[in-house]
Amino acid sequence: MNQLKLLTHIISTCDEALAETFQKRMSIAAKMAESKRDLDEEIFDDDAELAYVRSVAAQFPPELLLKANSLWSSITRMHRGHEYRWILKNNLDHKLPHEQVLTDLPAEGRILCPAHQLEDVAAALQLELEPCASIDEALDMVEKGEAAYAAFSCGSNHDLADIYLRFYKRDLYLNRSFRPYITGDDRRYFVLSKKLVKAEDCDRMSLAFAVKRTYGSLTQTLSILAEAKLNIENLRLRRSTPGDGHPDDLIFVDLSGNFDSIETRAALYQMELEMYYFRVLGFWRHDG
Repeated sequence: MNQLKLLTHIISTCDEALAETFQKRMSIAAKMAESKRDLDEEIFDDDAELAYVRSVAAQFPPELLLKANSLWSSITRMHRGHEYRWILKNNLDHKLPHEQVLTDLPAEGRILCPAHQLEDVAAALQLELEPCASIDEALDMVEKGEAAYAAFSCGSNHDLADIYLRFYKRDLYLNRSFRPYITGDDRRYFVLSKKLVKAEDCDRMSLAFAVKRTYGSLTQTLSILAEAKLNIENLRLRRSTPGDGHPDDLIFVDLSGNFDSIETRAALYQMELEMYYFRVLGFWRHDG
């Protein structure tokens, strides 16, 4: 056996041992979740988790320290994901925060639109709209219950994060977002209401969440979504500046996938409990 074949054999042996250990570790997750439930303990303890990962990574030489930190952060995150999954599978009545307000019944009433956009938005939506002074006025009136919907558009050069920043902290949800199939029209249209509507044909979900400015925090969070088989269709990172009123490193993401699967629900549950800010912004159908 030449040296290359010998080294390949050694790596294969190591991988077999890792696979067996990984499977054994993950199989304990259900028992851990059950024990934590019985003892009324939280699944996630941020400080304890960080200390544990650092203690494991500290056993490695400097050139492997960051890689070990990333690896054990991933392993512990995946383990917790299995715990959240067990909780949801064994408590069918448990509803996530967005599921408590979820409906398939659209709002009824007036649709407001900024006056300078009224003609174009009405043509795109094929609906009768009422004029108002601005996007923010439309959102204010919908949030107060004085209208059912706010409808407006933005150009392709407009940062999508700016739109989401307008309502991510409001009692409002994105019901529709699309680009029309019209040559030369590069605008995106938005429709919001106070209802979180999930229609049967919706194929997109929008989220807002914030991560800490620590090594690998965003990568670990996005891995939660990837492992739930959710595809990232659009992502915007908006870093905070003094006085702008939103959390550090706020992330807006549009996703496609199976939103009713246990994997998706467990992923959202994990993010809800582990992110210091998290919110479902809406469900909608991709129209272009």
